[in-house]
Amino acid sequence: MMQPLPRSAGDDAMKCTPYDQEKATQPWTRLSELFEDQTDLLRQTLFLQGYDFSSNIYVVEDDGLTVIDPGNDYTAFLQFFDLGFDPEKVKQVWITHGHFDHAMGVLELAKYKAIREKGTMEAILHEAGPEELKKNLEELGLPVRLIQGGETLSTGRFQLEAIHTPGHTADGICLYHRDSGVLFSGDAVLPHGLSAPDKHAGGRLDHLLFSLRRLLDLPVSHLLPGHGWPVKDLGKRVIEASYEEMIKHMIGAEGEVSCEVAARHLIAKGLLVEALYCADKTLRFQPQDAQALRIKVMCLNDMGRFDESLAAVSELEALAASCQEADPVFLRTARGYALMGLERYDEALDAFDALLRENPALQDVQMYKAMALYLSGRQEEALDIEVFQKEFVGRFKEEILKKAQAQKESTQSPSR
Repeated sequence: MMQPLPRSAGDDAMKCTPYDQEKATQPWTRLSELFEDQTDLLRQTLFLQGYDFSSNIYVVEDDGLTVIDPGNDYTAFLQFFDLGFDPEKVKQVWITHGHFDHAMGVLELAKYKAIREKGTMEAILHEAGPEELKKNLEELGLPVRLIQGGETLSTGRFQLEAIHTPGHTADGICLYHRDSGVLFSGDAVLPHGLSAPDKHAGGRLDHLLFSLRRLLDLPVSHLLPGHGWPVKDLGKRVIEASYEEMIKHMIGAEGEVSCEVAARHLIAKGLLVEALYCADKTLRFQPQDAQALRIKVMCLNDMGRFDESLAAVSELEALAASCQEADPVFLRTARGYALMGLERYDEALDAFDALLRENPALQDVQMYKAMALYLSGRQEEALDIEVFQKEFVGRFKEEILKKAQAQKESTQSPSR
């Protein structure tokens, strides 16, 4: 079974932000105090919880002040500067995406005389961000830097990776500090559910899935989201839970779903990475689950990860005596296929020949044997195998017909 983190009753997995919450009473707070963790970045970062139509706001105090998502609350910076911070020290504003609840506070900052007259506060956002926002910033005379993702942004001592994470919107970015495992996730990952794609801003479900897949590879400790409370230590688990919710949404499942059911739907959609994730999640808790191992072998072979596939085949072979999923025909076919992918053609042919001696009618195995022969340079022997010859000739004929049709159309088209 896939095992996402438990969620509170009534959570809507596709709702972006609990906007019905009352205004937060938490004042500006250093994350080191909130987390009781003296990691350098946390000690230098202040946090103000968002409410209603304003996102969380983060400010890194380093070489000047870097604001990460300025929110949409004019009182936020009144409170901030009342703490003794100097508006003139605001050097950068990083915007995780162009929704007004995250971005409009940059225009409030521009109203401060020290910022407006100095004109050196740089706004950094993805190039796909709203044109109206870019235009407003330019009209205010503020420097604007458009990024694509992949850049390293610096506050001075701290270097953060800008990761393009479309899905909620086309311009979404996350900011990752690898040294401390801190991820500023915007709305790409939220602690209470998934961000609904905003189609008007280029949001797409499949893009959100791929973004979560990418974030899953990062060793994230602390998650600093655009909405909801910052998450200490369990950032990776929140990303996993979001990813699993997205998988269930993609296959139309409600509640818990078995590895087999999820994987079949995912494989049918061509989502092999997600199918493999389901298998690995099951194997994490049930290392001898033969069904999950079989799915893992299939996915790894289809993904071209042949060394890993051979290792998984060996694990499944060890269970052959006690389970149906360790079908000898499947195992030997899968092993032969992986060996062929590794260009170990003689070993692959031995596996296929052994199967065909027992059952000469296995057409899939005949095809794989012919492919191994062809790839090893033994083309004539490959073409002696009927199923391969038909496939080969059929494809060759199809290509010839396509070229002939294209040539015919080009000769019939009127000259200009």
